[in-house]
Amino acid sequence: MTERTLPNLDIVDEEFLAQATITEGPWVSLLLPTQRTGRETLAARSQYENMLKLAEGELAARDGVGEVLPPLLDLVADREFWLHQSDGLAVYAAPGLVRTFRLPLALREEVCVGDHPRLAPLVGVLSAVGGSFDVLALSANRVRLFEGTRNSIGELSLGEDTPTAVDEVFIGRDHQVQLQSSAQSRGGDMATFHGHGGDRDVAAVDLERLFRDIATAVDEVLGRGATRPLILAGVAEHGATFRAISGRRNIVDEMVTGNPDRLSAQELHERAWPIAERALREDDAQLADRYNELVGTGRASEDLASIATAAQEGRVDTLLLRRPSAAPDGQPRVVVDEVDVVIAHTLRNSGSLAVSEDPAAPPVRAIFRY
Repeated sequence: MTERTLPNLDIVDEEFLAQATITEGPWVSLLLPTQRTGRETLAARSQYENMLKLAEGELAARDGVGEVLPPLLDLVADREFWLHQSDGLAVYAAPGLVRTFRLPLALREEVCVGDHPRLAPLVGVLSAVGGSFDVLALSANRVRLFEGTRNSIGELSLGEDTPTAVDEVFIGRDHQVQLQSSAQSRGGDMATFHGHGGDRDVAAVDLERLFRDIATAVDEVLGRGATRPLILAGVAEHGATFRAISGRRNIVDEMVTGNPDRLSAQELHERAWPIAERALREDDAQLADRYNELVGTGRASEDLASIATAAQEGRVDTLLLRRPSAAPDGQPRVVVDEVDVVIAHTLRNSGSLAVSEDPAAPPVRAIFRY
């Protein structure tokens, strides 16, 4: 059995985003920085308690304390939860709903109580074009999936039932009987292995089975339609096999080459980030060019009021947000931001989000459908 590390990241999944657009408030959003290791891991719990007091005051004005606050208070006592954090924590609650997300983002301390959840600071992990990426370390002995940003990386769970090594894959086989296995990849290419009982043929079949299970798990964890860069780490042969099996369009051509088994998460990040940065810059430039082409035609704007109206009417195709630059400072604040409303309306009407890495870009821009 392969050794598994405890994942310390959560995907902001499509189910939650759907809930965020249709669930009636009041919504409570608590965003705060956290630490992965050391004594500071539990310090975030005290900060969270202080933020709950601010949220309680805001809820009292809306008569929502009794319905929304108790589940948030219960989280304070969960010591194991606070011991296993990432760089930032986002906690959301609405009537009948509580979700927590450990994220690779150093979030500023914010409390928001309103009709919509506080999503703008999370744009880097929500966007189709943004500063986040994924790394899939492939080998016969150890498969790992990571989510990364410019400054951090953390492991994602592939699911308890997903094998992550060849020796976890059960294939009934008889070395005395001719073995033949042919399989059609989801991408349309045929990956075929023929064997006659040889160890290499059996190993090839086992590896293909493993990678098929991994491809299915990646689709479930990241979403089949995810567009942020997915970087493969491993030997070229393994990368080619997985590409053919997976058929995912967001797999970056360039790989982190070599055996990834002995690479730590940090070492993988150091090798993967330059590849991700090149891919992200290309996506960012293409989107900026599209926006600039449409400025002056009525199909693009940086005026928040115009964008808000268009989002409510379902006319926003792509919402471009500048990456948040506010850093944690230990001072929780109550926040009300119209951009959160725009994000909710954009997602509700199947628009997409993108984050710009250009610090000189307007804070909010939009490309309209018409």
